Amino acid sequence: MSRWLRRGGKALCAPLLAACLALSAPATAARLGDAAVTVSGEGATITIGADGAGRVSAFALSGPSRLAIDLDGMTAQGGSTAGNGLVTRVRTAQFDADTARVVLDLASPARITASSLSGGKLRLTLAPATEDVFAKLVAAGRTTLVAATVPAPEKVEKPVVASAQITPAPAPSKPVVKPAPAAPVKVAAAAPSPAPAAAPPPQRPRVAGRLPVVVIDAGHGGKDVGTISVLGEKKYEKDVVLAIAKAIKKELDASGRVKAILTRDDDTYLRHRDRFGVARQNNASLFISVHADSAPVPNASGATVYTLSETASDAEAARLAAKENRSDIIAGVDLAVETNEVSDILIDLAQRETMNTSAEFAAILQREMRQDIKVRSQFHRFAGFLVLKAPDVPSVLLETGYLSNEEDSKFLFSASGQQRIAKAVRRAVEAHFLRRLAQR
Repeated sequence: MSRWLRRGGKALCAPLLAACLALSAPATAARLGDAAVTVSGEGATITIGADGAGRVSAFALSGPSRLAIDLDGMTAQGGSTAGNGLVTRVRTAQFDADTARVVLDLASPARITASSLSGGKLRLTLAPATEDVFAKLVAAGRTTLVAATVPAPEKVEKPVVASAQITPAPAPSKPVVKPAPAAPVKVAAAAPSPAPAAAPPPQRPRVAGRLPVVVIDAGHGGKDVGTISVLGEKKYEKDVVLAIAKAIKKELDASGRVKAILTRDDDTYLRHRDRFGVARQNNASLFISVHADSAPVPNASGATVYTLSETASDAEAARLAAKENRSDIIAGVDLAVETNEVSDILIDLAQRETMNTSAEFAAILQREMRQDIKVRSQFHRFAGFLVLKAPDVPSVLLETGYLSNEEDSKFLFSASGQQRIAKAVRRAVEAHFLRRLAQR
C-alpha cells in the first residue's frame, strides 16, 4: 500500500483506507444510503438511508467538534457529503466488519436531541450546545440512540414465521408434553410479542457466526534479532517472543472463544506495516505485539504494556519506541520517510475510539498479569510504536520482561514462564471481550 500512496500522495490515503475497510465487510450486510441535511431554525435534521440497521449509537469528539454515529449490521461505501447549518460535512466509512460509521463535522458544538429509525431512514435532530455541555458529551462516551430491538424482529421474523406456519399442524402435540404444562403457556404468551424475539441477539458475538479474531505478533525475526539476553550468546529476543506468542495462541485456541492468528510462526522478519496489516486483513478485534525489553541497569525487571500515543509517557517509553521503530531500517526500509503517510492514515474515523479500547484492554491485562507475573509499578505506558498504528484495530505492545535482567531472562526462556504469561493473556482477552459484549 505504501508504494501506491507514494505515487498518488496524501490524497490517496483516505480513499484507499475506505476501500480496504469496505472490502472487509460482509457481502450480506445492508448498505448505508445517502445522507441529507436540512436546517430548521438554529438546529438541523440529518436523514440517512439505513434500511436493515441494527443498534444505532453515537459519541462526541472534540478538536474539532464532531458527532460519530455507528450503525450495526451496515456497510458503507465511504465518502462525504456537504452539510448545512450546524453540520458542515457528513462523512461515512466502514468502521469494522459489520458496522458503518457516520461522522458529522460540526460548525459549532451541537447535541442530538432526538433520533428515530423507521421506514428505512435514520433521522437525527441536532440542536446547538454550549462548550461545557459538549465537553460533557465527549466525556460521557458512547450512548445508544436506537436499540437493537428495532431491526431484530425483521431478522428473526423469517425463522419465527416459518415456525409459526408449521406450528398450527402439530399444535395438538403440544398438550401431549405433560412434564411441563406451564411451559407452553409461557411460550404462547411470548410468541405474539416481538420483544422476546429481539432479546437473544445482544448475547451473541457481534459478528454472527464469527469468533473475534486476535492477532499475536512475535516481534523482530530473521536478521533483526532484537535484544540479546544476559544469559549468553544466541539467547535472542526474536526467539523467546516467538515461543511466548505460540504459547499465547495455544491458550487462546484452547479457550474456543476467539480465533488466534500469528503474524509469524518461524524465524521470519516482517515490516511493521506488514504486521498490523495481518490484523487488518483478518478483521482482527485485537492485536498483541509481544516483545522483551532491555535496560542499561541490570535491576530493571517486570512486564510493561504500551498503547499508542504520539507523545510518550516518559523518557523510557520514548527510548523504547525509537529503538523498535528503527527496526524496519534493518530490512532496508527507512520508515522515517513514511511518517507523513502513516500519520495521514492515523487521521481515521476510528482512531480515537481504537486508542481508548486499547487502553481498556491494557488495564485488564495489568489486572490479570499481576496475579502471578512480575509487572512494573508503572505497567501501562504510552509511546509512538509504528507496529501499533493500525487505525481500526485496538493494539497493545507487551514487553514481557527484561532480557538485561538475569531473573527475568530465565523466566522468559522457561516453558513454565511462557505458560504463565500465556494464561494471563488468555484471561485478559476473555475478560476484554466479555466486557465489550456487555457494553453493546
